[in-house]
Amino acid sequence: MKVLVTGPHLSGKSTLIQHLAKENVINIQVNGTTVGLDHGVAEVFGIPIRLFGTPGLARFKVLRRIISEGADGILFVVDASKPDGDAEARYIWTEISDLLPNVPCIVAANKQDLRVARTPERIRHDLSFMVGVPVIPISNTTDYNLDKLLPAMAMLIVYEWSPILRAFGASGKTSFSNLAKNLHITESKVRNYLRWFELRKLVVVDWDKNTAYVSPGVTKILAQR
Repeated sequence: MKVLVTGPHLSGKSTLIQHLAKENVINIQVNGTTVGLDHGVAEVFGIPIRLFGTPGLARFKVLRRIISEGADGILFVVDASKPDGDAEARYIWTEISDLLPNVPCIVAANKQDLRVARTPERIRHDLSFMVGVPVIPISNTTDYNLDKLLPAMAMLIVYEWSPILRAFGASGKTSFSNLAKNLHITESKVRNYLRWFELRKLVVVDWDKNTAYVSPGVTKILAQR
């Protein structure tokens, strides 16, 4: 799955990706400021999560558009200690939400190690333009709640597709024809869905036998809801 890590300048996006991916992280920066992209790969529930970080400066709008294409989820990082950055957050959010409408999103309220950091409740109030987006307080400095971000993100993405994934049945394995019957769609459309899911490692497909099953990680996520 592809997760976009975006938000205002100096909110901690690059450092967050370094913490989550841990190794083989790419960062294109000049004087400590990202001017290209960040990239790293993590794994949650056995599912690979490809993290793509964007520059936060307003002038990189075109680059953010390119990097955001095809994202399945959004981690929107804000500096909880600096309310004066909320205007920039609104600008970035307006841009990203237009590019990725209805894509699952989580606000990562960073720098909770600082005494002046705002609570999640205050963040929700101050960022009221991000209606309904869950807020998770984190700290890149102390690793506070970092282990909760990607599991929560993976769950939101899988839940988004749960009506189709649950159509595989209790065993989690089915034929293309049964899946088409359960979903009331053509086998051609079933194949399109399966290619999309297979690319993201959410299902395993046997194209020769026309069968597929949901990955163990997806089964674990669906069992929690």
